[in-house]
Amino acid sequence: MLDLNSAIYKIGIPLVSGILFTYTFIAKGNQLKYPFVWWIIGFVGVAVISSFLNQIDTFSLLYFLIYTVLSYSYFIVLVNETSPLLISRIVSFIKILILIQIPAIFIKFLLIGQTEHGGIGTLSINAGSVSTIFPLFLITILFCLYLFENKSKYLFYILCFSLFGIVGNKRAILIFIPIVLFICGLLFVKLERRRYFQGLINKIALVCVMGVGVFYLTARTNKTLNPEHRIWGSFDLNYIVSYVDNYTNSGSNDKYQMRRKDGLIYFINYTLKENKEEMLFGDGAGKLIESKYNAREGTMKNEYGVRYGGRMALIWLLLQVGVLGTLIYMFFYIRLFSLVLKKYKSNPVYLSFLVLTIVFFIDTIIYSNVFLRYEYLKGLYFVLLGLILLDQKYNTNYFSKLVHF
Repeated sequence: MLDLNSAIYKIGIPLVSGILFTYTFIAKGNQLKYPFVWWIIGFVGVAVISSFLNQIDTFSLLYFLIYTVLSYSYFIVLVNETSPLLISRIVSFIKILILIQIPAIFIKFLLIGQTEHGGIGTLSINAGSVSTIFPLFLITILFCLYLFENKSKYLFYILCFSLFGIVGNKRAILIFIPIVLFICGLLFVKLERRRYFQGLINKIALVCVMGVGVFYLTARTNKTLNPEHRIWGSFDLNYIVSYVDNYTNSGSNDKYQMRRKDGLIYFINYTLKENKEEMLFGDGAGKLIESKYNAREGTMKNEYGVRYGGRMALIWLLLQVGVLGTLIYMFFYIRLFSLVLKKYKSNPVYLSFLVLTIVFFIDTIIYSNVFLRYEYLKGLYFVLLGLILLDQKYNTNYFSKLVHF
């Protein structure tokens, strides 16, 4: 909003992460642990081969790796930290940054109104999908905390971050928030049924009520989801179903205007029809990097003639690192999910991480590339993983309790 150069944070975040990693590497020496490092080495190896085969410049390759694996370097810093006080301060600072978004979204509504542009909290100026995925992440964590602690303050926070998506004028929260609440409730029932049996019926009922409430509120406050096209228009389920069906189908043969569903099918077929080398390694890691320092435009529109239907991270990865790189990247997150599930403790952070991994797959496959591109989402995800591994390492619940608001 102050028209500062975006290079400040685009360079600053990798620089700070690199400095912290280098300091940790020097300080810990041979004691440094690298969980899951072979997955990262495998993905980086495929990316380097892909860029070499397709003659992608080094700058674009490095930018691609910053997008995809930067959070891992900070994860290494966190899991190798031995000071509980320092970790506590880090998590407290993250919670402050999260809570700042609540007044920020109300200020946006008062100054600008209900729109996906003009600022998404303090996070972005025009990345509209952030208004869906960021509150979805936080609602997941808050609802898991509520399921375990039964404190009404978490419901208040959930309401505030639901408004984050409504003020951002995002239709997707109509479906995504109820789905995420349902997944949280389902996993909670499956994993905790022996410990919390008596309270499960009430919590299941709460999931249903909250999901229906968000659905109803979004339908009435989003101008495109009611027949009157105004805030507080009527609730018409038939209209919503018809709108969603029209919205997700291209309705024409115009490749440029194809929607997500058609784009997903189109690009999967595009990849499978390539020769074996391009199918495995893609068209080059870094080809879809948008920067004024690139000779290419680097946009999906200019490189492939598709605008809306190519915004999902799965497509973004598939085109650049092919089937091989995409499978390594996706199976890495499946590995994380299976590990935490195997080591599961009766703790909201463990449940949150499992659900957030599912949210990652929903976003990556059918919605956007927000998780992949923005560090405040990947960073939050890997901080939770780091806290879980620290709890496992020291056989305590101290670190996971830091997440409680």
